[in-house]
Amino acid sequence: MTELNFDCKKCKINFDCDVGKISFPPNEERPRFEKDIECPLCGVLSMDEVWLTELGQTQLTRVYMSRIR
Repeated sequence: MTELNFDCKKCKINFDCDVGKISFPPNEERPRFEKDIECPLCGVLSMDEVWLTELGQTQLTRVYMSRIR
């Protein structure tokens, strides 16, 4: 279970979402999530429909750094 913090671009709320396992494909600009990003109000969203908050960026960085050690 990996929770990341997002802001929904549609309804403007801030929420935590369990994205499951995260992979960092070398030839892609974005990480891949095992589970969908799901806003409590809007439902399933794409990565283009959310912002990763400052907290979410810190959480994602921790996951990435733990994988490269």
